[in-house]
Amino acid sequence: MTTLFHTMKKTARKSKSAERLDPRMWVAAARAALIAGGIARVKVAPLAQTLGVTTGSFYWHFQDLPALHAAMLADWESTNTEPMFAAVARSPTSARAQLQALVDLWVSESGYSPPWDAAVRDWARVSREVESSVRRVDDRRLELLHTVFKRAGYTDPEALVRARITYFHQVGYYALHIVERPSERQRLKPIYIEALLGLDDPD
Repeated sequence: MTTLFHTMKKTARKSKSAERLDPRMWVAAARAALIAGGIARVKVAPLAQTLGVTTGSFYWHFQDLPALHAAMLADWESTNTEPMFAAVARSPTSARAQLQALVDLWVSESGYSPPWDAAVRDWARVSREVESSVRRVDDRRLELLHTVFKRAGYTDPEALVRARITYFHQVGYYALHIVERPSERQRLKPIYIEALLGLDDPD
């Protein structure tokens, strides 16, 4: 009887622990699994083992695996896109300062995770829903850059083309797995900015 009582107490403690587990911890664990091995690694049981809880904890926070997938995509958009908009908003009148802030964000990889971006893009190759989300986010980012180049004085189609070149370069840099020392990337940064803005940019 005593043994049964202690078992019941342990079970209750585990249940309360599961209830208190922040759903963001599940998203973070799923994010790490996706980056490490693709969407096939994002499974409830392995994630629960990683977090040291039972699978019941998962269902306390999420209805099913697709619900976790949706939370992952929301996290990706929030953590890897909103910082770009925030960087631009800090310099509302200067196109040069805005582009500089974006490039600083990308090069420093602070507030922006290239592996997270790459992992979601890989995921999009096997999921139409994720592909749709990626396209929508790409459109948001491109429109942000489009606005920056229009602020710099360019009109369309040149403003749009410069925005695309800038964004395609950023995505392609990681897609090509370029190996480059951080110091070298920092050294080349102002040259990239001059090339993207143009020698006669008004800012």
